[in-house]
Amino acid sequence: MNVIITGASSGIGRALAAKFALEGHRVMAVARREARLEALAEEMAAQGAEVIPYALDITTSRAPAELLDEAVRVFGRVHVLVNNAGMSPYQRFTELSAVHVRQAIELNVRALTELCHAFAPHMLAHGERSHVVNVGSVGGYTPLPNFSVYTGTKHYVRAFTDLLRYELGGTNITVSGLHPGGTVTEFQAGAGQRVTPFAQRTMLKPAQVATRAYPAILKGRRVIIVGFVDKLAVLVGRVLPFPWAIRVMELVYRMNVEKVDPRYGE
Repeated sequence: MNVIITGASSGIGRALAAKFALEGHRVMAVARREARLEALAEEMAAQGAEVIPYALDITTSRAPAELLDEAVRVFGRVHVLVNNAGMSPYQRFTELSAVHVRQAIELNVRALTELCHAFAPHMLAHGERSHVVNVGSVGGYTPLPNFSVYTGTKHYVRAFTDLLRYELGGTNITVSGLHPGGTVTEFQAGAGQRVTPFAQRTMLKPAQVATRAYPAILKGRRVIIVGFVDKLAVLVGRVLPFPWAIRVMELVYRMNVEKVDPRYGE
């Protein structure tokens, strides 16, 4: 299969790109940091796998069409789209800069939606078995303190993914939502979180997420939640009323996360 993965320069996106490539798929890794993409491509080439780096800011208005054109030029047909890119500082709503509010919505919501809108007709037209994977978060189920915009965008991703799956039911496209929880990536530093050593021991590594998610993606699972702690977090949001759920999550964060300055560039 020919695979497109956004946010592939680090974390879960990079791990998914490596996993798909090592399983024999052709992968186009998309992100803004070109040097990191090229390093990934070289690492995979040394292991006999193919990753094609493509540096692109997917939040620009032309990005979805540009990425589709490049993917068709390189692959001819695209079979898997993984919308993995996402961001948000760990701050109260009134502490967020206007730039960060806009970036979170454009990356987590608009870019993901427009990429689905660009690639779905292409997949329908070629008629071969295809997959769209939208990476959400346990925050799509459970309220996360100091993540009001992020959690809101991930609720959107969850609802949009379920409805897109329903609308494309009976076609050659299967739509899945991958909803990770705490994972040891650059996300925490970028968001402005200092996680305790104890909490880090409960978090999955990106390669673990990719290894567990890969077969579920190919099986076309509607919801993919791979970690035990992640499933507990989702259970909190599903079972408890909001006033209780947010208090539980505030306690968890207070015990395990220190708020520091976010590192996202503006």
